[in-house]
Amino acid sequence: MSYVDPLYKFKKQFQEFVDNNPNVIASSSQIPDSAKAVIVLSPGSIYHQFKRDWVSKSYKKTIVERPERLLACCLGIGAAVTMYPALFTLKSVPSLYSSSNSGGINNIHRIEKKLNSSHVLKVHGNEWPNKLIKLCKESDKKLANGEVEVPDTWNSGDIYLSSSTLEAIYSSITALETGVDSILNSNNANECPNRCFVAVRPPGHHCHFEMPEGFCLLNNVQVAIQYASDKYGITHAVILDYDLHHGDGTQDICFKRALEKNNNNNKGRGKYTGNKGNQNNKKDDDAATAATDDGDDDSRDCNNYVLKKYGVKVGYFSMQDINSFPTEVGFSTAESIAKASTCIMDSQNLNIWNIHLDSWNNNEQEFDKLYNNKYRMLFAKADEFFTRAKFECGLNNGPAFKGLVIISSGFDASEYESPSMQRHQVNVPTKFYNMFMKDALKLAQIHTNGKLLSVLEGGYSDGAIISGTFSHLIGLQNQNWIMEWGSKQVIKEISRGCKLTWKPYKTRRNNDVIRVWAEEVIKLGRSMIPEFKPELFDKELEKKLGINKHNIILRSSKTRNSGVDINTNTNKINIVKSEKPTILNQYFPDDEQDYVDEEDKDYVYNEELNKTFNKTVEDITIDDISRHLETLDIIDTTFGTGNGSHKMRAKKTKNIPSSFLYGSGKVDNIKYGDEQQQDISMISQYNDPPSARTRNQLSQKKQQRGQNDSGTNTNCSRYHSTRSGRTQW
Repeated sequence: MSYVDPLYKFKKQFQEFVDNNPNVIASSSQIPDSAKAVIVLSPGSIYHQFKRDWVSKSYKKTIVERPERLLACCLGIGAAVTMYPALFTLKSVPSLYSSSNSGGINNIHRIEKKLNSSHVLKVHGNEWPNKLIKLCKESDKKLANGEVEVPDTWNSGDIYLSSSTLEAIYSSITALETGVDSILNSNNANECPNRCFVAVRPPGHHCHFEMPEGFCLLNNVQVAIQYASDKYGITHAVILDYDLHHGDGTQDICFKRALEKNNNNNKGRGKYTGNKGNQNNKKDDDAATAATDDGDDDSRDCNNYVLKKYGVKVGYFSMQDINSFPTEVGFSTAESIAKASTCIMDSQNLNIWNIHLDSWNNNEQEFDKLYNNKYRMLFAKADEFFTRAKFECGLNNGPAFKGLVIISSGFDASEYESPSMQRHQVNVPTKFYNMFMKDALKLAQIHTNGKLLSVLEGGYSDGAIISGTFSHLIGLQNQNWIMEWGSKQVIKEISRGCKLTWKPYKTRRNNDVIRVWAEEVIKLGRSMIPEFKPELFDKELEKKLGINKHNIILRSSKTRNSGVDINTNTNKINIVKSEKPTILNQYFPDDEQDYVDEEDKDYVYNEELNKTFNKTVEDITIDDISRHLETLDIIDTTFGTGNGSHKMRAKKTKNIPSSFLYGSGKVDNIKYGDEQQQDISMISQYNDPPSARTRNQLSQKKQQRGQNDSGTNTNCSRYHSTRSGRTQW
């Protein structure tokens, strides 16, 4: 059978959207491909499913890491696409089960080869990937016998497996590789995009060297970084992790690598016990060495053990709730709390900084202060890591510095996450994800030529994933977040699309702009995953129809990626419980917000909100292209060694902190503890990014800025950039 584009349904649906809204891409030709953000979809990720059919319905409700998470993410993507269709390019990784002539044996060979890729082995060693394959192969037989399919030492409340889990893992790794290739695989910087978001599941930041935990089976961001290093020479990477839960797996891998030499030489005063699972250190070291032994003449050796052995040094900078998993109140240990509170820079080959989430009492101004005074410290520390790395790479004929910013994007700290997940009353408003991404863009612009990769982590309620993804992608393209977009009514309407049997409203008001728009979003989002069909998740229907996941969709056996430019048997048993808490507590309260009532009889039309929402959309269609091309003014961080002394901050020149207090003007220098932190040596063009501006206003600002710039005498170089490369003024 000939190849069928996995985005065929989306292209068709998008064309319908354009036909109904012809003005949305009127200025799309002004946006170069290099300025568009790439979104990589992994439809095969839905095949990781909970298949203990013999457990109670109430128990199944506690399984929040579910295929529908990917659908919710796609709805958030759809929302961003409708607002800025000219600024995104979609790619999709065809699943193995969608190949017309791909036999089971051939698929297993592909999966085994993928999981034994060098970049996976360098992160997880030789044993864990193959153990995972073996457990997945054996799981179906155990499940059929009413047995728990995971080892007794695992937390069966969080981790589940099936044979089809292998397809999800294969698809996720391929999507990660595609994302990295999308932003690094080009000799022409003007043709290569700089930013990418990869939608995969299960998440990864709780997965340790060879022990899964907290829904996570592989550490996605660490694998992506290793791939970027092996293939494109990335020498330093920053991981910015925002999530309700501490990414203990990601951090432990950093610790394992940093202290590996100590263990090998038996010099450590105490072994770091963060490495989960097999504690046979010699065995682990042999496996890691086998995966990374490239000889002694490593071209990227700059007198640094980690950089020499793995080719890349990783800094980990995280914000999380200290009272939630894996430091859950009532279950935490001194060790787990210490790990989630680690703050260490440039010592023992470690660069790690953790910040704990605080309550903001649903007061926007209070949150803005909290963000600027505390959370932004992550960027100051990441900037310190990159700045030092550039200096070190310039010494002793070291490797040429090449950096990458990675975002572990978890949305379970969202204000729309369920109370059963957020048990300690700390969260962030939806606008946070936009604010954070804008700062991440600036960090990338300064240190990595704009190269940034974002990977989906947590987020378990539909509303949290939809709103978080929406805000995140708007920020990824340096656009302003409009508060109405994150209102409860808007998120509720989009969340209806997460119902497996969703149908459009039978009737609606002609002037109900939000519902009309939300249905367009839902149609676009659902069209992104053709594999997502109700019969996949309805066991009774599957039995009646004789449906098998192997023959639902037929495509070629080719595993090429598809890209689209938008403009164009029941034995009752006891569940094994771990001594550790699950991410979700063992009860599932009934007070979780219900966003999916079909006709919503209690719905009250909000005329004022609809008018305001409509106005924001009108402003965007006028202004999206021009505002996108309004770019960052940054300080050139190139520095010399001068008299031999080295200052760890970038050169201080004129420094204007950027502001995310809408309409509040300039933000004072960040104060954290007894230190005063500058705004990571960044300058933002506008100190108060308010509502949309007209083209004439933008033109006037351009002229004014040009006059001012011509008369400015500073010690730094200033640039105009479309994220496709820098052009010095």
